[in-house]
Amino acid sequence: MKIKTMTIIASICSIIFSSCSNDDDSIDTPKTLKDDIENQEFVKIIEDNVSDLPKNVQIAIAVIDNESTEYIGVYNNNSVLRGTDNTDKIFEIGSITKVFTGICLSKLVSTNNAILTETLQSQFAFPLLNGGDINLLQLANHTSGLPRLPTNIDEVVGFNSNDPYADYTINHLESYLQNHVALNSVSGAQYEYSNLGMGMLGDILSKKANTSYEELLQSQIFEPLQMTNSTTLLENVDATKLVTGRDENDNAVPHWNYTDVSTAGASIKSSVIDLEKFVRKNFENDLVYNLPQETTFEIAPGFSVGLGWHILEVDDFKILNHNGGTSGFSSELKVDKNNKKAVIVLANVSGLTDTYSKKISELATSLFENISLQ
Repeated sequence: MKIKTMTIIASICSIIFSSCSNDDDSIDTPKTLKDDIENQEFVKIIEDNVSDLPKNVQIAIAVIDNESTEYIGVYNNNSVLRGTDNTDKIFEIGSITKVFTGICLSKLVSTNNAILTETLQSQFAFPLLNGGDINLLQLANHTSGLPRLPTNIDEVVGFNSNDPYADYTINHLESYLQNHVALNSVSGAQYEYSNLGMGMLGDILSKKANTSYEELLQSQIFEPLQMTNSTTLLENVDATKLVTGRDENDNAVPHWNYTDVSTAGASIKSSVIDLEKFVRKNFENDLVYNLPQETTFEIAPGFSVGLGWHILEVDDFKILNHNGGTSGFSSELKVDKNNKKAVIVLANVSGLTDTYSKKISELATSLFENISLQ
């Protein structure tokens, strides 16, 4: 299987045992990840990719191979990687949220409450400056032509770059659509990743369901799958389980907040034990989950997008993929439905720069390659 892997950092060296001579006192050999994790192949992969984690960063991993799931927690203990139990610790999963939005769209399509071809203009009572012909499918697969972010952030009074989505409201969105919106390409013509488009889609779906995006997720996904650690709202999170986000220099950073028009792009907080349940649901032959997994636009040969999912097809493998990044968190989700294999990686280190976000992605890829080649 031709999945690119990279070795980033050399494995941690063992600390040499030493002892006092004649008094029966001794210094125990300091333990390492090798002592905490049974699967030594996984230990090597982890050490090769993330051996230089900042001291307050932890990683929660789930490796799913058919009926078995191995959970691995990793943290930096005085510059030595150690194992920890963090299966129910709650991380921001960032843009993996978009996969959940695609499933909500699929659910409303299945109940005839939404149509993939209905237009953006039909959702608003005022005329849009541009992009009225954009449809729900194009919002979900990033072919709307909309930019990554709206261009009228300057209209947000007291805008805080450390919490960039917290105050962008429906009023700001409507002003953008009436006065500022300009497409970077003709709708449906090319792929361009858009947090703006997915945020709008979530708001549209919530209004169609006469509920909030949080309640839509709870009723359609979280509650049926018993994902009790998952929510979009910080006030709903068990504070004892919530992990503190860190920037690339190991400074604590605030959690992000979202409004109705931005929440569907990146707001979910979850745990690996919850996401394992979600992955296993995606293994099933379920019509609502199947639709988002189908190719809707080819980005490049072997690489396409569904409704939220990115899809990589190599040889006989079809891999569903999405990653996420906020100011204090990085995440990666890879799923091989046909062979029932998947890897989930959550980390409390910034996904907004390449310093560690690439390492988290490469860690997930290496673990996934390991179980796929067996």
